[in-house]
Amino acid sequence: MIEWRPLCIYDDFLMTNTPLNDRDDGPWYKQFWAWFVLAPLIIIMMVWIPFLTIVVKNADDTVIDNYYKEGRMINQRVDQDRRARELGLTGELFLDLDVGDILLTIETSDAEYQLPSEIELHLDHPVEADNDLVIQLKESVPGRYLAELDKPIKNRWYVRLLPPVADAEKVGSTHPDKDEEIAAEVWRITGEMNVQDGTRLLFGGDE
Repeated sequence: MIEWRPLCIYDDFLMTNTPLNDRDDGPWYKQFWAWFVLAPLIIIMMVWIPFLTIVVKNADDTVIDNYYKEGRMINQRVDQDRRARELGLTGELFLDLDVGDILLTIETSDAEYQLPSEIELHLDHPVEADNDLVIQLKESVPGRYLAELDKPIKNRWYVRLLPPVADAEKVGSTHPDKDEEIAAEVWRITGEMNVQDGTRLLFGGDE
C-alpha cells in the first residue's frame, strides 16, 4: 500500500528549488562575477595613475597660462628687436664647452650709443623652464664680454641677449610713459643654438 506524504514532498521541493535571490553565497568579494567586473577597472587605474603623475610632473613649461599678458608684451618685444637693429648691433656669441667659457663680441654702428659694462645672456630650454640659465657677461675690453658656464649644456637652446636693465622684458609693458627713457635703452638680440651642431651664434648684419 502506497503511503501519501504530500506535505513532506512539498517541503523537499521548496528546499531544492530555493530562488536565487534567497540563496546565501557569502560576501560579494568572494564572488567570481564581482572580480570579473572590477578587475579590468582596477588594472586601468593602476596603469593610469602613474602615467598621469608623470604627465603632470613633466608638463610642458612652454605653455603660457596668461595669454592676455603675453599678448600685451609682444609689442614691447618687437620694439626691443627694432631697437637692436637701429643701434646696428652685430657680433658673435661663442660657447667653449671644453673649458666652460663664454665669449661675446659685439659692436654698434651708432656712434652715440655706449655699450653697457654688463650684458645678460639668457639660455632658455625649449621644454623645461627649470633648466633655463641667466648668465651675466662682464666687459673685459670694449666690445668684448666674458663669463663662465655654470653647468654643461647639450642639445638645443633659445638664446637672448639683453642689457642689464631691471626687468628689461617688462619695461614699458605697464607704464610706457614713465619708462619711456629706460625703454629707449632696452634692446634684445635673439637666436637659437644647437650645441651638437656648433657653438657659435652670429647676429646682426647679414648673419
